[in-house]
Amino acid sequence: MSRSLRGRLKDLENHQPSAWCEIGAGARPNLHGLLRYPAMMVPRMQGDIIDAIMAGTGRGSQVMDPFVGSGTIMTEALLRGLDFTGIDINPLAVLVCEAKAAIDGGANVEGAAEQLLHAVRFDVDETIDVDFPGLSKWFDNPCASRLSRIRRGIMRIDDSASRKVMWTVFAETIRQCSNSRTSTYKLHMRAPGDRIEADRIVTVFELNLRQTLQRIAAYRALIATRARKDPEVRLICDDVRNAVVGDRCGEHQILVTSPPYGDNVTTIPYGQFSYLAMRWIPACDLRGPVEPLMANSHALDTASLGGSLKETQAKADAVRGASPSLDAFMAMAAKEGRSHGVRKVAIFMADFLAALKHIRATSPGPAHWVLTTGNRTAASMQVPFDDICREMVCALGARHIASLQRRLPGKRMPSRNNMGAMITTETTVVVEFA
Repeated sequence: MSRSLRGRLKDLENHQPSAWCEIGAGARPNLHGLLRYPAMMVPRMQGDIIDAIMAGTGRGSQVMDPFVGSGTIMTEALLRGLDFTGIDINPLAVLVCEAKAAIDGGANVEGAAEQLLHAVRFDVDETIDVDFPGLSKWFDNPCASRLSRIRRGIMRIDDSASRKVMWTVFAETIRQCSNSRTSTYKLHMRAPGDRIEADRIVTVFELNLRQTLQRIAAYRALIATRARKDPEVRLICDDVRNAVVGDRCGEHQILVTSPPYGDNVTTIPYGQFSYLAMRWIPACDLRGPVEPLMANSHALDTASLGGSLKETQAKADAVRGASPSLDAFMAMAAKEGRSHGVRKVAIFMADFLAALKHIRATSPGPAHWVLTTGNRTAASMQVPFDDICREMVCALGARHIASLQRRLPGKRMPSRNNMGAMITTETTVVVEFA
């Protein structure tokens, strides 16, 4: 199996479909584009790799993404009729995945949309229904009033599955209409002249809803002839290091993910991105421990892998020896006097290793793992995350099958990173557990 799979993956790398490097709206068709979530993977590439693995395993595989985000891998799995398990600490991410699962399950989204639009158009109440620290900073009163009308309309939808689809549309509208810049996933104020006027908010929401309905129609056309009509979806909102996943009786697992390497300074702050939307969505429609994760705009990032500076030395000691490439990186940082600047690298890697061990311990059967990584920079030093990732999973008993390189079309590292350099390639590591 591994030899033939290696050949199929090599062919994919040598003859990469144009969709692997496509950018813009066309790169995220059907449900992939419901919400502009940070650092989304390329759907076609991940789907092609799943197909290459499936070609040698046959039936009986299930797909898992332990850092599920907005559900790129989930959507690709469902398109193929495969059971799926997704885990994420971010309640907004899990909500978006629940919305996609609801669409796959046939929720009456069109009926809910009609009800919602009618409610919003006839709502003339000027009250503001939410209150949280910083509300007036990110939304002036007229904007908050218009958003409250949409919120009230969504809350009147009885069907929870359809309601979660509407919350996803609402989250995208908040992303576009808050006073936070859309050019970054961090919470940074827009220039006054770049702000969305209150009178446009309902129009923006209606446009997003119309586009969502079009995406749903395209998706349902794709699955109309799907051999397996009702794949099972399990979504867990929890820290992956603690998540109760459960073994599926030795069923072959295809784990596909992009580990969220970094921290809320040098990479993507998923918590900051999600904070405003979660403040508007009622807690009863969000999974997980919502209240502590919304204590402030940084709480979710702090709770995520690599987000806390607590037990720095203990974590650095725990990860030592897990990867020769990481050991060499940390030794070089120490030699150049940059240990303080890269301490969060060691913290993240310790948390990441703990996550990998937990996943493997709770799903010990035959598996292929597919991990897409990018080598970011910390303290002006490039972190060889592709090599570190490969070495860590192989230390858990995996056999390396292939590492695929893909050139990235114009993807830049976060602006606050010390180097500000371009990430020009990413690596997808594929390993096999017997």
